[in-house]
Amino acid sequence: MTIEQLKYIVAIAKYGTLKDASEDLHVTLSALSQGLNRLEKELGLTLFTRNRTGSSITKEGKVIVNHAKKVLDALDDLTEVAQVMQNRLTGTLKVASIPGPFFKLFTIVQQMKSIYPEINIQIREQNSQTMLEELLSEKVDVALAVYNDEDIQKNPNLTFTKITSCNMLIVAHQDSPVIQHNQAVTAELKKQPVIIFDDKMVIATMNEIKYAFGRNDIVISVNNPHIVQQYVEENKAYTVGLDLTFTHSKSFMQNMNFAKIDFLTTIPVEHTFGIVTKANRHETQLMKEFAYELKKEFKDYVKEITPIER
Repeated sequence: MTIEQLKYIVAIAKYGTLKDASEDLHVTLSALSQGLNRLEKELGLTLFTRNRTGSSITKEGKVIVNHAKKVLDALDDLTEVAQVMQNRLTGTLKVASIPGPFFKLFTIVQQMKSIYPEINIQIREQNSQTMLEELLSEKVDVALAVYNDEDIQKNPNLTFTKITSCNMLIVAHQDSPVIQHNQAVTAELKKQPVIIFDDKMVIATMNEIKYAFGRNDIVISVNNPHIVQQYVEENKAYTVGLDLTFTHSKSFMQNMNFAKIDFLTTIPVEHTFGIVTKANRHETQLMKEFAYELKKEFKDYVKEITPIER
């Protein structure tokens, strides 16, 4: 039994055909087929049944492939631990984050790159719902998302690790009538234009506000958080969003009034911000190192954003 043979059966199980598996592994179809045959003969088991459409994994094959994955993961861990000891960790990590904490990630990446110059960390802004979907399809490796109990229940294949709690705010220019004396003027909520980031929690909160206090005829939803800030800074609209999205930007908040949304009873206004990963996906050393640096960095960040009362 060889490491290559274990890689062969894992790839065949993943792609369903020997041809696709051989292309992914960059080996000839003949070499892969012979390697599979030798392994099945050594184990005394049929791992895959071949047919015209591909290769179907057998009951015994599923058990063997699961063990093969664990062996290969353990070998990867061994190699990566040795790389960490020599500051030679490599690999690519795809990270998605909600707006706001996004900027903190640059500090973390710079710190990690100074230690492990060969790593590649790709970061992009995304709304929470899209992030959860892309985690399941493995388009991203790690998500910094806002979630609630409903998300946890609906996604048993994801692992949620809390960093901190966060609250929904109404944010408006200090000249706007929407907020007075640190409280939202609910009568103004339906009169003044509002612009929001296209996120399911923000939209749900805005819908509840409209239901409770009357329909607002001018509601703009955008995918760019910087446009949201621009409109609010120019006093063209107020906005609804999470404190994490706004309170990192001192230059933006210095001319703003903001208030907690504590007047809704039909929808939660406190949520959880944390790290989300795919539950059954092997956690690489790069993922572990990133999560460690992330938690360490956000301990101080959470202290900075905690005082939202004024």
